[in-house]
Amino acid sequence: MFQINWKLKALLYKVFEYFKLKKTIYFIQKYITKRSKIYIDEVGKHWLQHAQIIKKYNCKDVLEIGAGKSLEQNIYLAYHFDKKIHQTAIDINPMLDFELFNNASKEISILLRKKFKGKITSIEDLQIKYNIFYRSPYSLEDLIKSRTKFDICISTTTLEHFSLEDLNNFLNKINYVLNNKKLVSSIIDYSDHYAHTDKKITYLNFLKYNSDDWKKYNNTYLFQNRLRHQDYRKIFKNNDFKIIEENEGEFLPKINRISSEFDKEDRETYLSWGYYLVSRIVNPK
Repeated sequence: MFQINWKLKALLYKVFEYFKLKKTIYFIQKYITKRSKIYIDEVGKHWLQHAQIIKKYNCKDVLEIGAGKSLEQNIYLAYHFDKKIHQTAIDINPMLDFELFNNASKEISILLRKKFKGKITSIEDLQIKYNIFYRSPYSLEDLIKSRTKFDICISTTTLEHFSLEDLNNFLNKINYVLNNKKLVSSIIDYSDHYAHTDKKITYLNFLKYNSDDWKKYNNTYLFQNRLRHQDYRKIFKNNDFKIIEENEGEFLPKINRISSEFDKEDRETYLSWGYYLVSRIVNPK
């Protein structure tokens, strides 16, 4: 796997951010670092988590936020449920790559021993062959204006890229696009994403820094809010969501130094990922 010093990567992202070179990042990830290359040799546990909830609550209209370049999760759900569910995937930036999508679909179809649904070359192909509606650039405000309703909103490794303000806004606005079930199924990655391409640092490296120091390395192109599992629990409750299911991922080794802004005594501070299924409380007191 491609490796790069995390501070150098943070500096490069700052440069890309300043010159608004989002497409350049996608090009580098696809053709130079090969970070976008598709390798699927097993059904993702996160895909199974969402699929289980969709089936359990008989959800027909599914919304995913932050779908990404290859739509792997959406592809899996399309094969798993076939035409039984309708998916809408939205991104704030256009990211869908047809080549990556087609490669992912081939691998998933083989993995599931399902007939390949076919290559796509357009958004229309995606709708016809996979029953997936992809919208980008698109926001919750756009969905609210369209008065579209969904049974559930799912996300995988997306919420950790929301600022606290954006997260609260999201939880407020999502209420307007959910029907009576008002379900939100979220898998959250609590690890330092710079550690994914720099093995010399730990997955909790970013907890060493206070907020002011972390601003030197954080950026809008790879924004990390550093919220911990216990923080999301409070945020959901403060936004009038009831927690239906909650799972803890693996615990990471504690690090020697941690900023006083984080609770080093709370074991949940050291989680690598977590899962929440929540439902908006109707007419909260």
